[in-house]
Amino acid sequence: MDNKVDFKKIILTTVATTGILAIAALAPNALQVIKPFLKHKKKYNLKYYLNQKAQKLIKDGFLKIDTENGRQFLSLTQKGERKLLYYRVTDRKKNIKWDGKWRVVIFDVWENARQKRNLLRMEIKEFGFIQLQRSVWIYPYECADFIELLKTDLSFGKNIRYMIVESLDFDENLRKYFKLK
Repeated sequence: MDNKVDFKKIILTTVATTGILAIAALAPNALQVIKPFLKHKKKYNLKYYLNQKAQKLIKDGFLKIDTENGRQFLSLTQKGERKLLYYRVTDRKKNIKWDGKWRVVIFDVWENARQKRNLLRMEIKEFGFIQLQRSVWIYPYECADFIELLKTDLSFGKNIRYMIVESLDFDENLRKYFKLK
């Protein structure tokens, strides 16, 4: 997190961990988790900020409000569960030793699905892939779970191919880019 607090991730994780979370209790629970990350930051009105973030997550379809016995609770939607899975998959990629194999993603997406194709490019680039050729992207670490998540989320199915390449010629620049030995 590098001193940057991902409130979206904290809120989704908190809601998922507790199953459901009372809206009134959101700020106090989250404040305890967030405080260590804010040592050198300006003073936030965290209760207000977290409520704003929660409202945005509701608006964006990651959370929903449920009512039980006259009390309102937040719970994850299917979209929120997928986002949380994405966080878990991407968190796992940290501190992994390279096994000497390259992970290659190739995709063929029709022009009429340009928006989904651009979203796919953005997601794999954000994950850490670099572009090798036009629709060919490469990454040095295991990421099959991430690719399966993308295939499901973006409904691409067989239009995305995932390969594990044991030998790649002229990979010196790639090794340098990813800081591999």
